[in-house]
Amino acid sequence: MSFAVVIASVAFVRLAGEGVPEQRLKAALLSKFPQFVEWPASAVSDRPTIDVCVATPDPFGHDLEELLTGEHVSDRPLALRHVTTMADVAGCHVLYLPALGSGRHPLLGAVANRPVLTVSDAPNFLDTGGMVVLRVVGGRLRFDIDAAATRHAGLRVSSQLLRLAVSVRGGVS
Repeated sequence: MSFAVVIASVAFVRLAGEGVPEQRLKAALLSKFPQFVEWPASAVSDRPTIDVCVATPDPFGHDLEELLTGEHVSDRPLALRHVTTMADVAGCHVLYLPALGSGRHPLLGAVANRPVLTVSDAPNFLDTGGMVVLRVVGGRLRFDIDAAATRHAGLRVSSQLLRLAVSVRGGVS
């Protein structure tokens, strides 16, 4: 099964009545995003893993760790790391920032202009410099992408993932 099919099936599951908690669906989407991103060589050449980092408080419990176990991108295993400080984000390839009110998450600035895919469920995340925002649309978990922000950070996002987004800011390259 293609990764696009997996993402689409997760993204389009109706939240109400499916028996799958929203945070588990968010963890499932987050666990698949690395399959659709290409990092510059400098971001992966000296790293044994592709690090999926989650800022505390971690909303996923053990769900994300279970979903990442055994998964690989370009022969590198995916690894979960929890981050709390600006120094902790060094080496992150994906950074999930849980919604913290209406302001910009403090760790977002720590990865500005670095090849780190930033993801959140904060409603205004793209407006504050984030790259992917998870949101519920019509009772289904979906996402929006700021393609300009990903390109600015040196990331290449697969056209498959861009097609599945509800909206893509900054055009598709």
